[in-house]
Amino acid sequence: MSAAARRLRGTLQRLGRRLGRPLGRRDTREPGAFNTVSLGCNCQMAHVLKTLDLRAWSGPFDWLFSMPGMVRDCLADDFATLTDRAQLESIPEAERRGPDIWKGRHRLYRERHGLECVFNHHDPARDPADYAFLTEGVRRLRTALDTPGTRNRLWMMTHLYTPRPVVEEIDALLGRRASTNHLTFLQLETGGERVEVTERSDPSPSLRWLTVGTPTAPIGLRLADPADDAALVALIRAEADWQPARLH
Repeated sequence: MSAAARRLRGTLQRLGRRLGRPLGRRDTREPGAFNTVSLGCNCQMAHVLKTLDLRAWSGPFDWLFSMPGMVRDCLADDFATLTDRAQLESIPEAERRGPDIWKGRHRLYRERHGLECVFNHHDPARDPADYAFLTEGVRRLRTALDTPGTRNRLWMMTHLYTPRPVVEEIDALLGRRASTNHLTFLQLETGGERVEVTERSDPSPSLRWLTVGTPTAPIGLRLADPADDAALVALIRAEADWQPARLH
């Protein structure tokens, strides 16, 4: 086998591992008639939805470091800039926070939103399998958003202050897609006495805003205190049991 063939086989094998199946086998984890989708802003939201057995497939915002403004930008240009190879950049080893983290950044989103790292465990600028993993997630999310008759329950959570007009713009952009969509946005506010909803509002039939007080801040996939994290998961479980009227 030639060196080029070995490199290609290695790339396909890595892609298969990241997609969770041997390449060539049909992936049944695809969007269906009803989908529960994380729109970020990091892997914590996707992790909670998976814990609750609500998330059936992987989208791009499941594993990126993002901000609501970045998600708005991605929806506005249909992910063209997110997947633009010219915008992807490997983070030099000396700047990384560990051997397998802080691998890649995005030039425009760094400039526009101050995101020093977007790709924590992947490096789509350097690794073809990582780039394919990114574009596969985008393809699945586009399918969910652009298939007429599809109903999507979308979720976004961040502890960073987010102006309401940004979330309302995301809601409006989702409303332009062919599917029927509802977004639940959770604004975490740390430093409270307990995990609780301090504000619940419905700015539109397709948007619910929850302000959630938490004693501790997120660290990676979870809140810093396990008891706080369990309470947050229970709160999201209860919210997920409520079905928006537009998705009936």
